[in-house]
Amino acid sequence: MKTKFPYTSLHHYLDTVLSSIDNPSRQQIKDAKRDYWKLYYKFYRREKRKYRKEFTLGFKTDELHKIKNKKGKLSVSEYLYQTIEQSLQDPSKPIVNNSKLLCSIDKQLMELVDLLEDVIVSGSNKLNTSVLEKIEHLENQFAEIYKPNQNDY
Repeated sequence: MKTKFPYTSLHHYLDTVLSSIDNPSRQQIKDAKRDYWKLYYKFYRREKRKYRKEFTLGFKTDELHKIKNKKGKLSVSEYLYQTIEQSLQDPSKPIVNNSKLLCSIDKQLMELVDLLEDVIVSGSNKLNTSVLEKIEHLENQFAEIYKPNQNDY
């Protein structure tokens, strides 16, 4: 159940706090306003934490560099939210945020399929080496995207 903030507005708080002073000075009013906002934000954050849990994360310098390299145009917070959401939805799927690299791999896979069809038709050794080089190049690009942990094997 939500608790209610004891004051309906800043003016209600000022009337309550400064009611005992006949003619408050500007400094007293300023201090009372500051105290009100401190009280309000403390109440607001406490209420918000009841329904939405917050976590503080710390990253090492090399981890921050990796995050900044992978986040693209997203802010760090947006990238972390997106990454966590993706891993919760499908933990077996690798998280990829580089569409240019994926488009390049897709194009190369199409070329590879064409080369394989040519190899099947002609049986040429020159095409075989070309296919093997393309496959190795794709393998390296996939290694950039998805680097499994040593524990995965």
